[in-house]
Amino acid sequence: IVDAEWDARRINRRTRLLRQAGFSDPEANIADVRYDADRKLDRTKLIELSNCTWIRGHRNVVITGASGAGKSWIACALGVAACNAFFSVRYVRLPEMLDELNVSKNEDWLKAKKRYTKCDLLILDDWLLEKLEGKARELLEIVEARLRSGSLLICSQFSPAGWHSKLGEGAIADAVIDRIVYRSDVIHIEGDESMRKRIG
Repeated sequence: IVDAEWDARRINRRTRLLRQAGFSDPEANIADVRYDADRKLDRTKLIELSNCTWIRGHRNVVITGASGAGKSWIACALGVAACNAFFSVRYVRLPEMLDELNVSKNEDWLKAKKRYTKCDLLILDDWLLEKLEGKARELLEIVEARLRSGSLLICSQFSPAGWHSKLGEGAIADAVIDRIVYRSDVIHIEGDESMRKRIG
């Protein structure tokens, strides 16, 4: 009876974590990653990341590649693996997070910020698709708050070398990039064909 109760609690906790994460693809599984030769994905590295030791060490992951390369799907697969290991995860598109932070004031801003700083893993999709136009400070607040307490997983069409022009503010851009990149694993997905065509 005790074992059954323990298992039920673990299943319920995992289900709750998956629901709260808000994944764009909650069925994504790292075991289903396609390793087509032209994508040049490192199977060993992805399996290692799915063990979540990088989250325990408060490290980051940056996934880059062209639109349709499958960045979001792999990010969700790693996020699901984190939930299965009982880490709390939040998935959000960067524009949506910044919009929420910009319309929130005073106590509402602190509550909004807490949603993005208290989880073990924050997945930021659609990273820097366009210039932030004065919103870099809000982003710095989130990145700084998570520096020693959690991990980031970022999906971007641009390599870190191209982020500075998108952040648009000299010292703040430097601070954001430095806090993310120096402790990140970078995965670049190559290939010219969209995943929508590959699985179509």
